[in-house]
Amino acid sequence: MPAKTTKIITIGRSFGAGGMEVGKIIADKLEIPYYDMGILKETAEKSGLAEKYLESIDEKEINDAALYLSVGFMTPAYTSVRQIAANAQREVIEQIASEGPCVIVGRRADEILKDKYKLLRVFISAEPEDRIKRIMARDGMDEKAARKKMIRADKERAAYYNQFGGEGWGLASNYDICLNTSFMSFEKAAQIVIDLAKN
Repeated sequence: MPAKTTKIITIGRSFGAGGMEVGKIIADKLEIPYYDMGILKETAEKSGLAEKYLESIDEKEINDAALYLSVGFMTPAYTSVRQIAANAQREVIEQIASEGPCVIVGRRADEILKDKYKLLRVFISAEPEDRIKRIMARDGMDEKAARKKMIRADKERAAYYNQFGGEGWGLASNYDICLNTSFMSFEKAAQIVIDLAKN
């Protein structure tokens, strides 16, 4: 059965805003594959790096000073572990995209695939207090810890997005549509994206 869209849908999201949940609904209703953390396993296989290590740096900016693998002292071949991981993840995302319409959450997919594929670039946000409540319920933590986790995660995602080219994580002009799940359900947000993806 053919997919119900010809587009690759990329989803950026604020931490705790429900981007993964919205993405899963979209993929299910459009009958297309959904990708998020699972990309790490394929990246690990491609790069030879441990999946545990990739999880520790996932969508985070890392200081390369402590992460160099030397293949020649101070030569152009001097490559960081971080760059190896980034290159492998890029290859995995490009391979996924080459297979047809899908939903990809995070991992700079919008930046990696721009100008190469027919994309629908989405950003999911929500009001901080609503995000904190979701994090508290989901992760079983108090308000102070949830707020701290939200702020840290957003900073890490922004730094990661900007580290390897491209700027403006969460900046409306970088996306085709931005949705705030404080003012609509996950289902409603997903349906708006689905309607756009079908047109």
